Amino acid sequence: MVKQPKESRYSKDANRINEMKEIYELHYVHHLQEKEILSQRGLKRGVYYKILRTFASEYPELADQMKKKGSEIVPDDYRKLLEEVSTLKTELKNEKLRADFYEEMVAFGKEVYGIDLKKAGTK
Repeated sequence: MVKQPKESRYSKDANRINEMKEIYELHYVHHLQEKEILSQRGLKRGVYYKILRTFASEYPELADQMKKKGSEIVPDDYRKLLEEVSTLKTELKNEKLRADFYEEMVAFGKEVYGIDLKKAGTK
């Protein structure tokens, strides 16, 4: 029988901290419901709430940052931002078309009529 090397206390603590951080992040940043987190992690409800309380008390600065980060963008805000981005993209496309059309008109005016429209308005 081969002995397995023991995990050091540091690695156990680091794993525990990472797990607590992930659970806290799932709850406050990603806005997952309690049921989803419990089923994903295989936790009991009491352990789940103990992890949330412990992480908040041991790392208050990080917990506050995560809460603020989670409250900044909620799914409705994200949907609104996506809509705004799509409208801005269409507006940008229209403006590019308009600018290209203007350039073609200036080139056509210079070619056909011999008038440089870019310099016509300035003296």
